[in-house]
Amino acid sequence: MSLGTSPTPLSPRAARLAAELEAWGRRTITLAEIWPLFARADPASATRPTRRADLAATIAALATAGVVTASRNLDRTAEPPLPARLTMPQPTATMPAAALALAVPWRPDLAWAATARLTVGQVGVLQVVNTWLRDRGKDQDVVPLRERSLELFGYEKRLDTLLNTALFGPGRLTLTMLRTFRSRPPLPVRRIGDGPILLVVENADTFDSLRRTLAATSSGVGHIAWGAGAAFEASVLSTAELPHVRDVAYFGDLDTDGLRIPASAALSATAENLPTVRPAHGLYRLLLDHGTPQAGQVTVETERAAALASWLGEPAATAAVEDLLLRGLRLPQEAVSARLLAAAIDSWIADLR
Repeated sequence: MSLGTSPTPLSPRAARLAAELEAWGRRTITLAEIWPLFARADPASATRPTRRADLAATIAALATAGVVTASRNLDRTAEPPLPARLTMPQPTATMPAAALALAVPWRPDLAWAATARLTVGQVGVLQVVNTWLRDRGKDQDVVPLRERSLELFGYEKRLDTLLNTALFGPGRLTLTMLRTFRSRPPLPVRRIGDGPILLVVENADTFDSLRRTLAATSSGVGHIAWGAGAAFEASVLSTAELPHVRDVAYFGDLDTDGLRIPASAALSATAENLPTVRPAHGLYRLLLDHGTPQAGQVTVETERAAALASWLGEPAATAAVEDLLLRGLRLPQEAVSARLLAAAIDSWIADLR
């Protein structure tokens, strides 16, 4: 986009795809990887005969706005041709975003967007909210977060990923503005003692093994909970219903989601003045010592790998996990079996006492 050109605000579809692309883990994305993102950005396209043409037009709009660079290598298996891959600009490239933000007639509640330092995807997200405020401004209905997210973005988990970004905060987006709230799904908990520690376990089988092991020994764990994967990002707020809990330790898979989930939950807990969510260090060390790395994961760029691994806190564990992520490997927590838990109990239970 040239500096002398007045940019056109992105269409809602293009804005949603821009946000999906910015959330992608790599700067380069293939056509095969674009299709599921486009399906999330525009769910109605799945049944339209013009789906391919719609994607071509959306990519062209994003390329014009400077959001992506399309490869010259084209997929010609159908009409119209589509670029074989897209490349995202460096994260520091803010000029297209600034120009797009200035071109939008913002509602008073979003006037700050015209001068804020934003990415193109963030401008797109705010455009969607801007249109919703214009069209639904008189409605007073207050609905749960994922219902509002589905209404706004066609994807029920989009707002979950945005809550801890710069778009939300004093003077910016708020749940009140969006007339929504974070429901508190129940956290499946079993009481196994009188201690102040709540141990949260990502997967059901390891939860069961740890429940049985801890019930037969002395520890500071008073409650053990099944995190149910990504559900813990929301159910962490239910720890407020456990008044005797003073410490929340988490144990999950060593992969992208297994690290992102507790890090996100930790931010939510801190924001609500709940006990800090921290790693169950002994269990993670046991997994690193005895687990066999599995392939099949999408490789993670260096900066993101470092950020994800940093949640573990301990330098040795952080370095080892960062290396796994960079190589597209993972360690499932089920490698810490009931037999291993019992045999090596002295090696992992110290930080749970």
